[in-house]
Amino acid sequence: MPPSSSQMQADFPSTETPTADLHPDVESSYNGSNVMFRLMRLGTWGPVLMNLGSYRFRGIFSWIHLPGNLELAQERLVYETVDQLDLRPGQRILDIACGRGKSSFMLHCLQSDATIVGLDYLERHVQVARTLFHEEQRLKYVAGSAIDLPFPDASFDRAMCLEAAFHFPDRNKFLKEAARVLSPGGRLVVVDFTWRTEADRAHRNDPETRLVRKIWQWEDLSSLEQYRQGAQAAGLVLRRHEDWSPRVTAPIQRLFEWFSWLGNSPMKRKLLIRAKPMYRALTADDWKELAEVVRAHDIVQKRTRYSAMVFDKP
Repeated sequence: MPPSSSQMQADFPSTETPTADLHPDVESSYNGSNVMFRLMRLGTWGPVLMNLGSYRFRGIFSWIHLPGNLELAQERLVYETVDQLDLRPGQRILDIACGRGKSSFMLHCLQSDATIVGLDYLERHVQVARTLFHEEQRLKYVAGSAIDLPFPDASFDRAMCLEAAFHFPDRNKFLKEAARVLSPGGRLVVVDFTWRTEADRAHRNDPETRLVRKIWQWEDLSSLEQYRQGAQAAGLVLRRHEDWSPRVTAPIQRLFEWFSWLGNSPMKRKLLIRAKPMYRALTADDWKELAEVVRAHDIVQKRTRYSAMVFDKP
């Protein structure tokens, strides 16, 4: 019999010491130590949600308003991911790699009778989540490893991992662990970057790809077929796959190209700073570095997909 809500609260300790399952410097992807994340942090990106966001434009010039709507786009991406879970009343839901906790809190608001557990590798993120959103009977935050989940078998009915699995060095083990903690009839939704083809993976060590890997702290990506095979070995079935690149990675790439175009012209940069004085924090060298980063991301984006995958456990 699956554990009750009270049993689950007892089973999930307040603090775990995570296994070193991620790149050792994964925090640098989100702490502002590179120019891309410093730029986003000066805008409306974050500070709680750390996904790229989902952008649905109405009108030919609506992209102009994109910089002021990053947080709304990030929330929209969470909603779209949650929609794939096919939630039912009273379920137990695991938010794997929940970051600073807002996605778990959103789940809690959407399903007030569900038991939500947000898990993140970084203890600092877990502490932020507890401070911002507070823990209660049906909302819990736990520090732990995505490839060594600190939960009993069949603890959850649903699980999701939004834009984080690319950090994991062993996605097959992640799928195996997710399958283990899901009850029969459960569902896992993974939103991740995937290679389009094996020929694209062959460019993994190109200078541009290495730059992107350093910024986002990943060693390799999986292809859709690798996800399918890994899921099958874990006892999961890939029920559905959607390519969300046109509304996620493509528009955010255009946004960075626009920022780079403005920032690398002294006259346009003055206009940008006049509109938002905090951009004074970026130097001329920062803008030159951003141009290099943007060019690298454009190359890698064409070789990858932003994939939403739905896995079911029979």
